[in-house]
Amino acid sequence: MDTIRLPDGTVPEMYFVDLDGTLLSTSSEKYFLKHLLKKGILSPPAFLRFAFFYVLHPGLTVREGKGWNRNYLTGIPPEVIKLEAAICAKLLLKNSFRDWTLQSIHELQNTRCETVLMSASLEYIAAGIAEDISIDHIRASSPAIVNGRFTGQLKGLRPWGRNKAELMREICDQRRIQPANCAAAGDSWADRFVMNECGCSVAVCPDRKLRKLAISRKWKIVEGRHTRWA
Repeated sequence: MDTIRLPDGTVPEMYFVDLDGTLLSTSSEKYFLKHLLKKGILSPPAFLRFAFFYVLHPGLTVREGKGWNRNYLTGIPPEVIKLEAAICAKLLLKNSFRDWTLQSIHELQNTRCETVLMSASLEYIAAGIAEDISIDHIRASSPAIVNGRFTGQLKGLRPWGRNKAELMREICDQRRIQPANCAAAGDSWADRFVMNECGCSVAVCPDRKLRKLAISRKWKIVEGRHTRWA
C-alpha cells in the first residue's frame, strides 16, 4: 500500500480514522443492536420503541444522521452494556476489518504519528476496538447515565459531521498541531468536514458524494463496497 504522507512527503502528526465503513466494513452499532436482541438484553418491544423514535423525529435524522438515537439503552444497566460491547468489539475485530485501513494505522504507529479513532458509534465499542489495535485516542458517543441507568441521551458532542471536525480541532489545539499537518480517513459525506481540514485525506469505500469530492480534491480512494447504516 502507499504509506500515508503529507503533500511535502513528511509523516502526519496525527491520523484521524472513522470507524464504521472506514475501519470496519459494517455498522458497529447496528451489529450491537442485533447482538442485544439475540441475547434478550433488548426486548422486541423496546427495539420497536427505539425504532419509533426515528418516526417521531425525522428532522433529527436529517440534521444528526441516522445514528443519533440511543433510546435503546434506556433502563439497561451500564455494566451490562459495557460487557456486551466488549464482546462485540472482539467479534468485529475478528470478522469486519478493512485491511487497507488497519494496515495504514499499523504503518503510522511505527512513526511519531498519533492515531485517533473518531466515531459517532458507542464509546464502549470504539474503546474495545481501539485498545486491541493500540490506537492512541478515541472520541465516540458517550451515553448519559442518571441514577445508575442510561437515559437514552448523550453527554458532550456526538462525533458526527461538523461536531467531529470541532473535536478534531480541539485535539489539535491541545497538542499545538495544525490540522494541515494531520491525515484523515473516512467513508461518508459527513466525514468531509474533517477531511477538508487535514493535509492528507483518504476516502475509503466512499459513498457517491464523498467519491465525487475526493476526485475533485485528488484524494486517494480505496475501492470497495460502501457500508450503509440501515
